[in-house]
Order: sequence, then structure tokens, then C-alpha cells
Amino acid sequence: MLQVQLLFVDTLAWKWISISVLVLIYIVAIFIVLRTMLQNRNPSATLSWVLVLVLLPYLGLILYFFFGQRIRKRWIFRRLKIRELVKIRQVSDSQLKALQDVEDIKDRQVLDNLKLIRLLLKENSSFLSVNNTVEIFHNGTDVYKQLYLDLKKAESFIHIQYYLFEDGEVAKRIQEILLDRLNNGVEISLMVDGIGSRTLSNEYIEILRNAGAEVHVFRPVRFPRLTSKINYRNHRKIVVVDGVIGYTGGINIADKYIYGDGDLGFWRDTHIRIYGDAVKMLEAVFLVDRYFVTKKFEKAPTKYFPSIHFNGDKYIQIANSGPESSTQNILNAYFVAISSAKKSICITTPYFVPNESILMALKTAAASGVDVRIILPGRIDSRLVQYSSRSYISDLLSANIHVYFYETGFVHAKIMVIDDHLSVVGSANFDYRSFYHNFEISALIYNREINQELRQQFKKDKQQCRRIHQAQWKKRSLTDKLKESVSRLTSPLI
Repeated sequence: MLQVQLLFVDTLAWKWISISVLVLIYIVAIFIVLRTMLQNRNPSATLSWVLVLVLLPYLGLILYFFFGQRIRKRWIFRRLKIRELVKIRQVSDSQLKALQDVEDIKDRQVLDNLKLIRLLLKENSSFLSVNNTVEIFHNGTDVYKQLYLDLKKAESFIHIQYYLFEDGEVAKRIQEILLDRLNNGVEISLMVDGIGSRTLSNEYIEILRNAGAEVHVFRPVRFPRLTSKINYRNHRKIVVVDGVIGYTGGINIADKYIYGDGDLGFWRDTHIRIYGDAVKMLEAVFLVDRYFVTKKFEKAPTKYFPSIHFNGDKYIQIANSGPESSTQNILNAYFVAISSAKKSICITTPYFVPNESILMALKTAAASGVDVRIILPGRIDSRLVQYSSRSYISDLLSANIHVYFYETGFVHAKIMVIDDHLSVVGSANFDYRSFYHNFEISALIYNREINQELRQQFKKDKQQCRRIHQAQWKKRSLTDKLKESVSRLTSPLI
């Protein structure tokens, strides 16, 4: 009898403990719901957090602590009173003033992109430069060959920043070159992301540091502060050599860009090499990111912004965005670019999870007679993102937007080609993470020659694709449809 009573007491105690824990969880969840609503976030993201926290409080709290916390917004670029950055802001402000009177603008390439140029001058302090040449690479093998040559010739400094930097043949070759340049008095500064480059060995970093290189990890992830740092990653890819040569785009430092990656196969990506004044903006972004990590900034970094005596013909603006900015610069630039299209829009992206404004801009463009074509990967490295992306395909097809699945490997390029005068190449994907959470960078090139070259590559890529038709797409399994719907609900969260 006593044993039965004890069992009853234990059961009752556990029942009350369970109820108390559940009540506590709901109290915390409700508090977070109210806090999220008061932050005036993106409505889709707010609604998704509310649903998850109320319907699945245990899972919702875990997701929130990993992905839901926001970084305090502070537009660092505008706040730093460094002479070279002040000059960039002054140039941007003066250009914006000069572009107010349309009648004074004679250059067709500027006129065709005037709204976009003004937007980036005002919101992003991204000055418009014309003294540039641009070289385009469509695979890792070619870009690495040229990168090695440029690094070997460095005389003053090398600044490198990557989201993904993996041990391997490519990383080893770069290390050898950097060590050689260090021995010749060249300043080396390397910055890698704490999540993307988490597998980069400590030995690799220490060899460079011991030789005199400056190596930083952007927001390293360590317990117990994991929850505040797993989000807001630096997804940028930047290399600056002596302030005159710059690289950016979608290609990271990893052997898979040469040899492929298991089931995904060949990685099709695009990167650009810039020679000219636009490199100054790449350098400014790098220095601000380094300040974000170190809280130190050289008071007179004149050597990082040398005068370039060169007459190029490629108009370029460098757009950057991140959670520290008060505006979503790249998102806004993409929206204006899409809305301004008159004839055609060609997009290649590995991750397509657009917000409502971008989706509506694409559908409206197609409805107005613009030829809109999008290449997505047939195989992808994230199941959640794959199902999220595919939940939008019916919407696109219904709007008469052509959708293609790339099937010769994995397409990782981030490209947008508008009409015959605007091209965008950078690190940003068409998804919530790139638009709202990550530090990203994109080069906007106002040039018909570059536009034509990227358009030709788009046509080549399309030959390696399978076009998706509405009738065929409707026949996919109910299981896949359910997975897509659930993934779409969570896409604004992570």
C-alpha cells in the first residue's frame, strides 16, 4: 500500500513539475512574441516567429535563441570619421547632387540606370566610378590561376576576406604565396567567417600569424555565447591587392570549386576581377568589417587608397549590406533594378527564397511583358532551402516566368542581368538570409559589353538545364508539396 502511495505522489509531483515547466515556457514564449512584435520586423518574419513560438513553444524557443536574436543596428561606415572614408562619402554626396538634373546627363549608361545609381549614392555611400576594367571568371580553376598571379605581384598589401576558407590545395597554395610576400615586407590581413570557415585548421592560421600576418575570425562561435553569434554571418568574398586590383563574386576558397563536391558534382560559379577606382569601395568595406572585429582603425590608411592613373570605361558601383545597416541596401537595389527592367531579366542563384516585395517585383515585371528567366540548382546542399525555394515555383510559372533547373553539377553563381545595360555579380543570394541577416557585397556594372558576356554565359548555363513547366510541376508528390509548404513557413526565420 505504501509503495502505491509513493508512486502516486511521484506521479503527481512530476505532473505538477511538467505543468509548471510548460507554463514557464509559454510565459517566456509570450514575452518573446511581444518583444518581436515591438521590434517592427519584416511582417512575414514576425508572423512566422509568432506561429512557431505559440504552436511549438519548445522548438520555437530553441530556434529563436539560435536564429531570432537581432544585432543592434549601427551604420558603422557613416559613423567612422576616417579621412579616406569621409572622402568616399563626400564623393558620393557630390555625385548625388550632380545627378539631380537629368538634362545635364549625357552618358546613356548613366541615364539608363539613374534611379539605381541615385539609390546607392544616397543609402550606401557607394560612389560611381568609370575608370575600371572587369574580367569575368565562370569557374574556380580560372579565377584561382589569376588570383595566384596577382598575389605574387603584391608590393604593398594584400587584404583577403572570405565566408568559406577550407584547408586543401587552394588554401595551401595561397598560404605559400602569402608567406613569400610576408618575407618581402608585404602587409597581409586575412579575415574569415566563424561559421563558414569553422573547419579551417588552427595550424593554418597560426603559421600565417607566426610569420607576421594579421588573421581574424569574424564573429567566432563559442559556447556559451553561441546563440548570439550563429546568425549574422559575413558572407562577403573580397580580395584587394595594393589597392588597385580587387576580386568579388560567389567563389570561396575551397578545392570543390576545382574538383567538385561528391553528389553535387561540379560547382558552377561566377567571380570578377576589377582593376580601377571601384576597388576603393571594396577596400573600404573590408576595413569597416575589420573594424567590426577589432574595434581598431588606422587613423590615416592612405596607402590603402592609392591614386590610380588609368582611363577605364566600365561604370561600377559596389553595394554592401548587413544587419548593422539601417537599410537593406542590396535588397532595395535588387528591387529597383527589377522594377526598372523594360525587356529582360536573367537571374542565376543557388538559393531562391524571396521576400514579398522581390517576388511581387518579378511577377509584375513578367506581367508587363518583361522576359524573366531564372536558373536554380537541380541539386542543392540544403534540403530545407531546396524545399523553400521550390515552394515559389508555382507562383513563378503562373506569372509566366521561365524556371530552369541546372543539372550539370551545382550552380552557385549569384548573377542578375537586366536588359542590355545592367549586370550584378556578388555574394548575395535571393533569400532572406542574404537580404536581412548576412553581411553581403555586390558589384553593379553599368556596361553593355559586360552585360552581353554574362548573358552569353546564361545561355550556356541554360543548355545544361531542364526547363520546368506548370503541367509537369503540378504532378509532383503530395509529400513534396507538404515539405515545401512547411519549409516556406520557416524560411523567414533562418
